[in-house]
Amino acid sequence: MLPFSSPQTSPSIRDLKQLIAERRIDFPALPEKAMRLLLSQPEIIAFGTLQSVARSCGVSGTTIMRLASRSGYSSFKEMKGAFRQYLISVARMNQ
Repeated sequence: MLPFSSPQTSPSIRDLKQLIAERRIDFPALPEKAMRLLLSQPEIIAFGTLQSVARSCGVSGTTIMRLASRSGYSSFKEMKGAFRQYLISVARMNQ
């Protein structure tokens, strides 16, 4: 189980980055490659479908769903929402 304040809480992208940096979340090679791409280009997931994200990352849709779960999200949709919120917060900070 990931170290969040409650079992129902999923991480923000900022939290996710910190957890990865602290090595509190560990990914196998292919999911790590996918996560690195998504963190560097969050618009891929924020505006993509499961299949388009998987294609962009060079992995299967199943790998993306497992990546979401391993990252503390209940679904791809929830992870996608977190990336959308992240892009909104970055846009607001840059205004």
